[in-house]
Amino acid sequence: MGKKNATPVKSTGDPFAEEEQKSNLKARWSAYWDSGKGKILVTVLGCLAVFAIVVTVVLKTWIKPPEIPIQPAPEKKPTQQQPVGPVQDPEDEEPAGPTDDELYPDDGYNGDMPTVSGNRKDGWYTFLLVGTDQDDGNTDTIMVVSYDTKNQDINIMSIPRDTMINEKWDIKKINSVYSRTGNSIDSLAKRVQKLIGFKPDFYVKVELEMFVKLVDLVDGVEFDVPQDMNYDDDWQDLHIHLKKGVQTLNGKDAMGLVRFRRYSEGDIKRVEVQQSFMKALIKECLSIKHWGKIKAYIDLAMENVETDLDSGSVVWFAANVLGLNGVSALKMEDVETCTLPGDYWDSAWSRDTHQDQSYVTIYPKQVVELVNESFNPYEQKVNTSMLDAMSILKNGDIASSTGSVKDTQHNAVMAVRRGEAYYDDEGNLVYGQPPAKPKQDELGNWYIEGEDGAIVYTDEQGNPLTIDPTLPPEDLEGGETVQLPSNGEGQSGGVTPNPEQDPGTTTDPGTTEPDPVQPDVPQDPPPASEEPGQDEPALPPEEEWVDTSVMPDGI
Repeated sequence: MGKKNATPVKSTGDPFAEEEQKSNLKARWSAYWDSGKGKILVTVLGCLAVFAIVVTVVLKTWIKPPEIPIQPAPEKKPTQQQPVGPVQDPEDEEPAGPTDDELYPDDGYNGDMPTVSGNRKDGWYTFLLVGTDQDDGNTDTIMVVSYDTKNQDINIMSIPRDTMINEKWDIKKINSVYSRTGNSIDSLAKRVQKLIGFKPDFYVKVELEMFVKLVDLVDGVEFDVPQDMNYDDDWQDLHIHLKKGVQTLNGKDAMGLVRFRRYSEGDIKRVEVQQSFMKALIKECLSIKHWGKIKAYIDLAMENVETDLDSGSVVWFAANVLGLNGVSALKMEDVETCTLPGDYWDSAWSRDTHQDQSYVTIYPKQVVELVNESFNPYEQKVNTSMLDAMSILKNGDIASSTGSVKDTQHNAVMAVRRGEAYYDDEGNLVYGQPPAKPKQDELGNWYIEGEDGAIVYTDEQGNPLTIDPTLPPEDLEGGETVQLPSNGEGQSGGVTPNPEQDPGTTTDPGTTEPDPVQPDVPQDPPPASEEPGQDEPALPPEEEWVDTSVMPDGI
């Protein structure tokens, strides 16, 4: 009988089998190496390892945060230095009369705008986002964006297109800077700096055509249109027809939405609608269902976006937004929008269009508060002295918070319109009332009317005369007389005696000098008649008179 419940004995196997397998593997690898195939495999694996290391290093050096550009310090202008040579720009010459600096005294501004500098907040980056219109080259969309990459906060501030800036030209709206300065983004960024106190680190310029393509790329954006929109402009080939309410807008309709301006609330409502649609578009683009379109996003951006960011920095920002850099992904509730604080109902006269132009003039204190809270990347605070805030006075003049207005013509034109100044015949501006032009009366005499209505006789140039030409000549002071008009026969018509003159003197009609007084002589006997006839003998000359009282008898 066999044993029950016997425990099977586990075989330990042949202890020399493992050694035999190792020996066989070594023999096979030796044979594989000797055949040359092993050398090729090792070479390939080595190259792949080196390539992997290189790619890792390149990505680390390529995909990285951008370097912050160093902002140059403002150049110091020499004091008390007179210009040498002719004036280069005639627009810089001040008009005659009071200058703008005299009208608006200097408040301490010496020509060098102060600016923020020094330490920066960790992980903060700022951008100037610009949308250009291909029709006129103006930048109707201007936004300042700050991105806190550590806390995943994005703030977007819209700068209204009609914001007034301190410029020489007539219509001083910020949306015209780009086209007027030869499509210079840097010039636009410097003007923005004077409005917010710092210059954005980088810029992103987007052609509006990309906006249409991006909306179509995500198959439209759902949006609540605030009102019925109907507008047709054949010159711009712009036709907007939208109904109020929630709807999915394609690219063309979305473009009409953001370009529509006829709101009862003015341009402030247009900016608000743009901001709301921008948030809706960003939300749609970041939706998981569109992640497969990342390459299409990149291709679209390469065709329509101009920026001073390198491609590695763009990839780094994209990775940070998606939460791939060790931080959580960006959420839409962390994207805040606002508008530059200011008066949206201001206006000023335009000498080019001969009508008022609408403007937005900023509120410096509110701007500083908003910038320091959400946009300033520096630890140093922005203050109002760093801003060039324009204002429009009640009399139509314009002024700058710096105390210096670049447009030297506007206030002069307004002074002329108010009757406080005039242009002379040579085109020079003269402050005060213009001189009255002389007129001629029926006798050909030139005259002007004084402020009290009195007639003042002048010469042909309007210079007042010292003698009234309509009255007979009168004696001059000092006993002098003037010659009367001729009687037509070449003889003088007589003289006018001076009642204050010594009765013993006479005045020669041909001279104004009196004759010397004659010495005392015996008085002449009275004539027989006060009016002797022409046939009466003339009396002897005075030197022939004889004193009869001493004559001998019989004579």
